[in-house]
Amino acid sequence: MKIITLIGTALILSACQPQQINQAAQQQHFICKSLIEGFLKTQRLGEYQLDHLQPTLHHTAANRAYSYRVSSDVNMRINMPIQQNLDFECQQNSAQHFEIKLLNKAQGNSQSLLSLDLPPQKTIDTLTAFALKTQ
Repeated sequence: MKIITLIGTALILSACQPQQINQAAQQQHFICKSLIEGFLKTQRLGEYQLDHLQPTLHHTAANRAYSYRVSSDVNMRINMPIQQNLDFECQQNSAQHFEIKLLNKAQGNSQSLLSLDLPPQKTIDTLTAFALKTQ
């Protein structure tokens, strides 16, 4: 009986192991999140925080949906934003091209906010102040 319990416990714990985060998805998320939060700051909308991301960072995806919500500590302020949630879509059309869109789910449309074209990796390497040793 103890062996069965031990095996059952081991199976349950192994099923709870977190999935590895995909490196490409992590890099894409960093760029998308930075662009969205940069946009929010330039528009003086710093009270919004990332609430939800779809799909998760376990998979690569050409499109990611980002939902931002007004921070809970903003509720104490007098000047509350009219919209409690802002929804964005980040599209990666190629290895270097990213586009951010503001989604209006009520009207079923989107508005392109900004796009970014990263330079080729060779150019980025020449801009780096130091070189990492490869083994």
